Amino acid sequence: MKFDEFLFSYLGEMGKYQKLQFLLVCFPTIIVSMHALSWSLAAAPVPFRCALPFETPESPYLSNDTSLSIRECRYWNDLPVSENESGTYGVHCFYNEECELDGEQCVMHVYDRSRIRYSAVDRWDISCSRGWIRATVQAFYYIGQMIGSMVFGVLGDRIGRKKVFFIAILLQITCGLGSVVAPTWSSFAVLRAGLGFSHPGIFVIAVVIGMELVGPQYRKLASVITGGFFAVGQILLGFEGYLITDYRYLQLAIVSPAFLFLSYWWLVPESARWLVSQRKFEEANKVLQRAAKVNNVSLPEKWWEQLDIDSDSSERKSVKKYKLWDLFKTPVLRKRTLVTFFLWPVVSMVYYGMAMKPNALGGDIYINFVFSATVEIPALILVLLIIDKVGRRLVLSGGYFLAGGCLLMNYFMGDNATLVVSIIQMMITKGAITGVYASIYTYSPELFPTVIRNTAMGCCSTIARLGAISASYISLWIVESFGKVYMIVPFAILAILAGLLTLVFLPETMGKSLPETIAQVENADKPEPQEMQLLAKKELDEASNQHESTNEALKSV
Repeated sequence: MKFDEFLFSYLGEMGKYQKLQFLLVCFPTIIVSMHALSWSLAAAPVPFRCALPFETPESPYLSNDTSLSIRECRYWNDLPVSENESGTYGVHCFYNEECELDGEQCVMHVYDRSRIRYSAVDRWDISCSRGWIRATVQAFYYIGQMIGSMVFGVLGDRIGRKKVFFIAILLQITCGLGSVVAPTWSSFAVLRAGLGFSHPGIFVIAVVIGMELVGPQYRKLASVITGGFFAVGQILLGFEGYLITDYRYLQLAIVSPAFLFLSYWWLVPESARWLVSQRKFEEANKVLQRAAKVNNVSLPEKWWEQLDIDSDSSERKSVKKYKLWDLFKTPVLRKRTLVTFFLWPVVSMVYYGMAMKPNALGGDIYINFVFSATVEIPALILVLLIIDKVGRRLVLSGGYFLAGGCLLMNYFMGDNATLVVSIIQMMITKGAITGVYASIYTYSPELFPTVIRNTAMGCCSTIARLGAISASYISLWIVESFGKVYMIVPFAILAILAGLLTLVFLPETMGKSLPETIAQVENADKPEPQEMQLLAKKELDEASNQHESTNEALKSV
């Protein structure tokens, strides 16, 4: 008897115990979500002007109410300045007004603290020629996340899900508290990398624990619920960012609830599936007996003696190990690989770009932040309802087309777009690209054969981080320096191109059996030549009885 057969025949696929445990492991993903995008609000753009030679960063901010103008990033040494009776200066600046006089780069800025009391931009003077710092700090998060995906994936299989989960929580708390008191932007960036490193250790392991608890028919629903919790974190972050306008206190507010999750050491047990794989049957029995008690069922004594563990182990040892370059050796698989390696960074770039710069199409950053997160929930539900009816390819390409179309519409409307229209366009774009993200995790594993599926999905996840890193520089630096057109147009073109590539080069997989071998992929739509038949026989012998390992844990890495 396989472990799945035993587990779900006695405990059920979604009993009371599974529901409680799944809910518990989902809560930490809220904090992960808030940390992932907190820099967008902690370093929200603040109006500024050049500090004159005699001023300090604490000098009063000057508003646009006189005819004398000073460009944001320049000053003139011989400019006459006078102080009036109210204690404010008679020199004010108009933003973005080109100056005809020759000036030099100013070395200091004065920031408007009327709305945002203390931003990281203010703290480290991240303006003008230093604008790249804002993007780099966020890029560090995604670099840490990329490395963490590799490290925690291996550790989770070696030392157990629970230990990795708590190592990541402790790292998140440490780096989160450190970011409150970081003295320099570079130290803050390193701490952001630490937070990114902990991201997969919490989020992915939580998903793994949850997926290993529920039956196959509930796993798609479970993945949508997990994505919903991630969206809830963004909604809460939007409200907190609006109410807490000092970036230090915002960081503290985000990290503080994580201390509650330390109690999970006693509430969340180790994965029974992992314990069985390690032959720790007594420990697995304690976990499952506890589950059986909550579900009001009973387990047979020494149930592990009924499991086919020895045969599974010998099968795994006999299977050929495929490498990355095997994805490119045959024409059909090579085509699928190249297309998916393009689709993943595009969806990551557009999703995180819109999340980090929700007001790119117009509107208030805080209102748009909440709206853009809220729209993710119905988008996820819609994908869940239609992906098995309409088909993976149409849902995926349709999401790309809708996102790209809304971006182009906003570009062509320009200043004629009202605030309401801009917000609606932003919400449709974010909802569409969220649907793409959800469906691509279902579609991509079905394109690759079992013998190399994990390798392919691992590569897709890694390449997707490159898209997120690029989005950091585009949305947080290039847009601020050169205008939103440099984000809207490239994102739109890439999204539409991704939709076209999906329709033209990728097959529909709905209702089809998952390919087991590379030969099956190569001959999906044509008769098998003799050499392919021989290759298929060889691969089937090597991969006989190998379990499908789609690796749902890569979800939302």
